[in-house]
Amino acid sequence: MEKVYFDNVEITQWCTVARGFNLYDGADFDPKFEDYAYQDGSEFLYTTRKSKKISIPIYNKSGTFEEYDNLQRALNKKTERELKFSSLPNRVFYAVPVGTLNYDELVKNHGKATITFIVSDGLAHSKNIQSFPFAKNANGIFEAKIINNGTESVPVNYRIKLSKESGYVAIASQYGGIQYGLKDEADAVLETKSVLLNNSFASWTDGTTFYQDLTKKSATTMTSNADNKGTLGILPTYTNTTNSNFFGAIKELALSQTAKDWRIWARARFETGLMGQTGQWTLAVVDTNNHVLAAMSIDKFDRAGNSAKISFIVGDNLGNMRTVKTIDFTPSAYLSQNPYGYEALVQGRNPFDIIKEGDKITFFWYGTHYSYVEPSIKDSQAKLVQFFVGQLNGRNTTNQLVTHHYLMEFSFHKLNVSSWRDVPNRYPSGSELFIDSSGFINPDEKGRLYVNNLITNDDEILGTEFFEVPPGETTVQLIVSSFAEVLEASAEIEEVYI
Repeated sequence: MEKVYFDNVEITQWCTVARGFNLYDGADFDPKFEDYAYQDGSEFLYTTRKSKKISIPIYNKSGTFEEYDNLQRALNKKTERELKFSSLPNRVFYAVPVGTLNYDELVKNHGKATITFIVSDGLAHSKNIQSFPFAKNANGIFEAKIINNGTESVPVNYRIKLSKESGYVAIASQYGGIQYGLKDEADAVLETKSVLLNNSFASWTDGTTFYQDLTKKSATTMTSNADNKGTLGILPTYTNTTNSNFFGAIKELALSQTAKDWRIWARARFETGLMGQTGQWTLAVVDTNNHVLAAMSIDKFDRAGNSAKISFIVGDNLGNMRTVKTIDFTPSAYLSQNPYGYEALVQGRNPFDIIKEGDKITFFWYGTHYSYVEPSIKDSQAKLVQFFVGQLNGRNTTNQLVTHHYLMEFSFHKLNVSSWRDVPNRYPSGSELFIDSSGFINPDEKGRLYVNNLITNDDEILGTEFFEVPPGETTVQLIVSSFAEVLEASAEIEEVYI
């Protein structure tokens, strides 16, 4: 017996699909022609497919108004939702109901009706991702043979893991080509590069003065562990022995070199376990004059509910600071509310970066970079990174302090370094690249490249032509820098059917 699910609700719990129903009505093709003016026949112009109509003949079960109301409630959706059938368990339509039930009473309280759905794209979508690995051909070029067993062309996503850095990555096929980065980016030439100055918490020490806010006082010490590739911000239970506005712990990293241009890449965790918890999490970069260049601060002052804010702070060369952007959010476990909660952590979606290039400071939030200019810091040199975690004066550090308040997997790169040494290329060793042709991550950002789960900007090369692969077999090639090494790579499709 056919079961029908709409928006993950089984509607056949209130009706029975009548005998003879099937999903083999086919596509609604609509070819266009233009008549010749002075000769017989017509010229073919093009053909399209119209939307698909799925009509489901049903019998009601109990014939009660409760059954009718339940069915109407399940069908009452304002946007397209998933429509699934038990006879096609691995396919889904995106549909919306249309028309009435056209109910025909056969006997008292029992009759026949028809539920009609419109599928605007006319397609059934596979629920299974098909993956095709790349392997070197006889010429040493990585190739993947994509087999599309569907009945319509589909976009292709690509996953690439580098064992050795690359300056660019490209995909080529008979249908088009995609390129990110620069093909002529060399591995060892005189040019600017980034230098890794730190990527662990081993050399961080206890601090006494927090330059972003002198009222953030040290009342205890924080520790770190190896979880999540390094986690800093672990606090004991402690009290406010300083009588300051904010009391907690300060850790700081004295950089092995000063850096005019630099980038911090790290992951954050800031999540409450109880309503009304409070606390502060602040990461700051300090120059050679002990002036703050940039800071990112997460503050939870709400003592009753679960409201917090993140602030992006830019300093000048005189020691002044200004908050350039404040974003309110809910520090819950859910990714939809908090990029630094539990769901973001387990999905690897909680990275952030802070970048200084000349007089421009750039921050990151929920997939978007925000840049701000402060002319006075163009030549300022970073010498110190500071991290503060603490509580508000008058609050305890047992059940009133924000439960999770960590800095994780921290790295500090010095940027734009001129050197003949090996150039850290655009896509470093160990990078995981994802070319999202289909909009898998964000339907509004199709064709974007993600590197270690962070979207890249300005990497796409002019002339890139995103392509779809038709039904059948298509060979695609993966091309990287001559000095790069690919650990593994694959092409992925979700088949569709007309």
